[in-house]
Amino acid sequence: MLDWFIAIWWVAIQKNWASAKGLQRVLGLESYQTAWTWLHKIRKAMIFPNRAKLSGVAEVDETHIGSEEQDGKRGRGTENKLLFVLAVELKDKGAIGRIRMSVTPDASGNSLKKFITASVEKGSNVTTYGWTGYSFLEKEGYGHTVFVQKQANDI
Repeated sequence: MLDWFIAIWWVAIQKNWASAKGLQRVLGLESYQTAWTWLHKIRKAMIFPNRAKLSGVAEVDETHIGSEEQDGKRGRGTENKLLFVLAVELKDKGAIGRIRMSVTPDASGNSLKKFITASVEKGSNVTTYGWTGYSFLEKEGYGHTVFVQKQANDI
């Protein structure tokens, strides 16, 4: 039982991501697989599935994360990167509130709708950059503001 408390404490105090190898070392475990299993059980326990949705004003965007493509493709043309969608709750004076993030199979309206309806309270104002995949927002009961970034020569 003491090992579980040590493992939880060690995972909780890490400034960077806790690794199974590090947990194996701290607990003196012989098996990497045991450390990996424990780490994933602790991570799963740290997730609060019934957490409140973001509300008020939320910025939503998607991004690709992964290594550089061999053929030089960028953005939606990439094949070896994961697509993440993020929602950031904005507080007064532009302060960042809570954040939600998920891997998504694509940037289609259906995929974005699934993420937003699970993450952002209806009636909230969602700010996006204008991708057509977000065209469902107003029909689904969200306010929608399109952010247009100014070019350097427009400033």
